[in-house]
Amino acid sequence: MTNEPTSPNIDNLMKQIDTEMQRLNWTVDQGREHLQKFYGVRSRRLLTEEELDNFLLYLQLSD
Repeated sequence: MTNEPTSPNIDNLMKQIDTEMQRLNWTVDQGREHLQKFYGVRSRRLLTEEELDNFLLYLQLSD
């Protein structure tokens, strides 16, 4: 568990990211690979709200 506060917006971004990953049939490992490559982390919980928003946008624009 992290000490960072969560906000309703962050929770909403996480849910939207889950939905987009399912739509794209991405596995957890694929998500981790993307996060490692572009953000240098293995968990989206380590991303800022802006980074989560950018990740969501990337997923939404992917086919």
